Amino acid sequence: GSYISNQLFEQTEFGAKADVDAVIDGFMDALKKQKKLTDEEIITHLNNRAEVLNKISQERFNEALTKTLDEGKKYMANNAKSKKVTTTKSGLQYEILADAKGEKPKKESIVMINYKAYLPTGSVFDNTYERKTPAHLSMINVIDGLQEGLLLMNEGSKYKLVIPSELAYGNADMQDIPAGSTVIFEVELVKVLKPGELAGSAKELSEEEKQNYHGTIDKKRL
Repeated sequence: GSYISNQLFEQTEFGAKADVDAVIDGFMDALKKQKKLTDEEIITHLNNRAEVLNKISQERFNEALTKTLDEGKKYMANNAKSKKVTTTKSGLQYEILADAKGEKPKKESIVMINYKAYLPTGSVFDNTYERKTPAHLSMINVIDGLQEGLLLMNEGSKYKLVIPSELAYGNADMQDIPAGSTVIFEVELVKVLKPGELAGSAKELSEEEKQNYHGTIDKKRL
């Protein structure tokens, strides 16, 4: 009963009509084996309702996506006004917070980094400083914008990277990261690991590992 009630409530939130009395009558008819509709008619009604709900859901998703993309563009346009900020050909923006003369990573490197990752709203979605444990990442697996930024850095430096959605997670919802989000990483390159250190760490990550460590995902364009 609670499950059905919750389903009806969720559907009405999407704007679908729900006749509670008709639902109760339907249950009673089913218990009495006095169906007023054929199985084919029931399936047709359910499919039609699902189609309506899916359409509404997609429309709401597209509205939210457009809003998030617009907010990201405005944030990046404002950020670009700073003389400290450089914008690359790909659209990545970076600011050097602390420079250093250490080794630069390569695309095949494994790196040790600390970072604070957040949205333009200031909402933090990951923070190694809070965990007090730096992340060990394979450069071949991280999102494009983070990889590009790390390739610019020297060991010991700290950058602020503003990454547009097309270089981040695209139009896919990622847990605390809404679809179409511009993301910001304040990242410190602690160490470029030498061959043999953390042996085997450059293997392909699972999809779950990639998501947890800001790796590449299947960016389905809607």
